[in-house]
Amino acid sequence: MQVVIIGCGKVGAKFAQVLSEEGNEIVIVSNDPKSFKNLPPDFDGVTLTGVPIDQDVLKMAGIENADVLVAVTEDDNINIMVCQMAKELFKVSKVIARIYNPAREHVFHQFGLETICPTDITVNVMRAMLESNADVSTHRIGNTSVLFKHKKVLEGYIGKRIDQVKLKKSMIFGIIRSGEFILANVAGRLAKGDILVVADTTHRTNKEIN
Repeated sequence: MQVVIIGCGKVGAKFAQVLSEEGNEIVIVSNDPKSFKNLPPDFDGVTLTGVPIDQDVLKMAGIENADVLVAVTEDDNINIMVCQMAKELFKVSKVIARIYNPAREHVFHQFGLETICPTDITVNVMRAMLESNADVSTHRIGNTSVLFKHKKVLEGYIGKRIDQVKLKKSMIFGIIRSGEFILANVAGRLAKGDILVVADTTHRTNKEIN
């Protein structure tokens, strides 16, 4: 796939790295060239500095031939504008945006855009942890069911960064430390007693989820 990623923070950089390692053609756009330091040294994609809502910048990123555009900047307004341009002007078939303000999600849906809201996801996960002692919880994001599993940190990983933990077909969403949930990107190094919250995505029908 040809994928254009808007925003090179920790999420954008990690997403670009994962997709690139899977053999996809990646172009990642940021208005801050320093943000490209978040990418690993062996990143095999293309980086482009420019204002993401500029049509010329998007064309340079190859949006006219892109299969997917993902907007993960820190600004909800930029994400919605870029996604709208990608869908309406350039007819990109798959457009996904991250938003921080759940109250604005309906705006994205009015334009037929798919969204991921980390605020809602975090709240739902923490609520599930409070209400149940189960080691597994399931949450719906769009048409995808996300399965959160709890795994104890092995001794060999104590003192290491979360991105050094290797899991197949899974992503570490965060950790539980001393009873508190901490997002992966702010958790720092792993400590004894930490519990990993691992996310697996599985496509299921409503009947299967219910």
